[in-house]
Amino acid sequence: MALKKNIVILGAGSAGITTAQNLSKALDPNEWSIQLVSDRPFHLHYIALLRVLVTEDGGLAEKAINPLDRIFQPGRPGEVVVGNATSVQDGVVNLEDGRQLPYDYLVIATGTTWAGPLTFPKSIDGKDKWIADWRERFRTANDIVILGGGAVGIELSGELKHYYPDKNVTLIHGDSLLMNTTYPDKFRTRVADKWKAMGVNLILGDRASVPQGEYTTITTEKGRAIKADLVVPTWGGRRNTEFLKSFDSTIVTAEGNIRVLPTLRVPLSNGKINVYAVGDVIDWPEQKQVAKVPKHVGVVVPNILASIKGQQAPKVYGGFIEGILLPAGPTAGITYLPFLWGIILGDWISSFLKSKTLFVQKAQALTGYA
Repeated sequence: MALKKNIVILGAGSAGITTAQNLSKALDPNEWSIQLVSDRPFHLHYIALLRVLVTEDGGLAEKAINPLDRIFQPGRPGEVVVGNATSVQDGVVNLEDGRQLPYDYLVIATGTTWAGPLTFPKSIDGKDKWIADWRERFRTANDIVILGGGAVGIELSGELKHYYPDKNVTLIHGDSLLMNTTYPDKFRTRVADKWKAMGVNLILGDRASVPQGEYTTITTEKGRAIKADLVVPTWGGRRNTEFLKSFDSTIVTAEGNIRVLPTLRVPLSNGKINVYAVGDVIDWPEQKQVAKVPKHVGVVVPNILASIKGQQAPKVYGGFIEGILLPAGPTAGITYLPFLWGIILGDWISSFLKSKTLFVQKAQALTGYA
C-alpha cells in the first residue's frame, strides 16, 4: 500500500482547527492524513478569557477552554499532535521533543502571543493555577492600572468595572484616542466617553511601564504619578513565527507576520507552492480578529484541494469588514459596524450579540464539546 500523503497544520486556534476540519471532511482517508499541531492539549477561546480571568461568573472557564480530543470526526483523516514546533525544513516540521512530521502541504496558523494575563501556560495544571492566581490578584487589588488602550485593555477595564465597581481602574494609552486609526474618531471618542461614564480613569497620550519589585505608585513617561497596587500590560500581541525564519527568512516580515499572496499561499524563495497561512499570522492590512477566520479558511481550503488535483487556485482573499464589539461585562458594551456612515450601537445590542455569552457556544461546537 502506498504511503499516505500528509498535511501538517501548525496551531490549534480557531483558524487551525477550522482549516483542519474542513480538509478532513473533503479528503480521502485512504490517501491523506492530517496532523494538527498544538503546543497545548486544549483550545483557548480568547474572546472569553478576560472575563474568565476576572470572575467565576457563568462558569465560563469550563466552556471557553476545551480539550482537543474531539476535533476530528471518526473515520475521517486527522490527529492532534501535542508538541512545540521549533523549526521547519523543506517537507518536515521539527518538534521540540525530537519528533519529525513530514508534510506534503503545510498550513501556518500559529496565531498570536499576548502580554500579561493572556499569556496562558501550556499545561492543564498550569492553566488552572493561572486562572486562580489572576482572579485573586484582581480580587485583592484596589488600584488597578492597565497599560494599553487597544481592544484587550478596553475590554479588561470594562470587565473589572462591571464585577468590581468600587475598585479604582486606570487605563493608559499612548495615542490621543483609544484603539487605533482603523476605526473612525467618532467611535473612538464614544468608547472613551462610555468607559469614563463607567468609572474608568483614562490617561491618553502617555505611556508607562510595569514597575519592578514592590510598588504603590507608578510614574508615566510624562511624569504623572498614579496610585497602583496592580499593573497589567495589555499591549498588542506578538506573532508566533520566530521559528520560521530559519525555514525561509523572506516570508517573515519585521513585524513577525507571514507574507502571503491573495490566494493565502506563502511565496517561498525556493519556488515550492505547498505552504499556506491563515489567521492572525497573515501579512494583510487588517485587524486580527476571529471573525475573519471563516473568510481565510474559505480561501485556503479550496485552494489546497485544487492544488492537490493540479488545478489553479479558485479563491482569492479580498479582506473583510472592520467592525468591532467591545464588551463591558455581560450586560454592556459598544459596537461599531462600518456600514453607511458608520453605525455605533450600545448596550442592548452589544449584550445580545456578544457581551452576554462571548460566543462560548461556538468554541464548544468547534471542539466537539457543545
